[in-house]
Amino acid sequence: MKQQYLTKGFTFIEVLAVLSIIAIATLGTLVLRDWAVSNARVSEAKSMITTLQSGAQMWRPNTGIYTGISITELTTIGAVPETWGDGVEKNPWGGDVSVAPDVGDLTRYTVTLSGVSSSTEGERLVREYSNTAVVASYTSESLTITFQG
Repeated sequence: MKQQYLTKGFTFIEVLAVLSIIAIATLGTLVLRDWAVSNARVSEAKSMITTLQSGAQMWRPNTGIYTGISITELTTIGAVPETWGDGVEKNPWGGDVSVAPDVGDLTRYTVTLSGVSSSTEGERLVREYSNTAVVASYTSESLTITFQG
């Protein structure tokens, strides 16, 4: 009498192949997630800076001198959202946002986002504003952009 052996299940190679495919798909998903989060932070920061630019134009007195401009002042006149308050912990990285007159030229104002923990994102924002700002720089987790009024 012949005995038949039935094999059930998967071989070790098949299991390794499936696990490898799952690992590669997971890594791809994580890379895409990081890319999407980074793009979202940069986009939110650009929106915030655009709002501050519009608010600065509303706030600017007839003399064109920005002495006294601040997030609090812009909030007071309704030029920026009331929820921004004094700008503490309001930027997309959880750091502070501020706007102040440029000490070298009072017809300019400077927007600063502190706590920008990703140098790639900070440098990307510098490139975005290099053509429209007087000065744009990123150093030590701080993005500084100076605009002409």
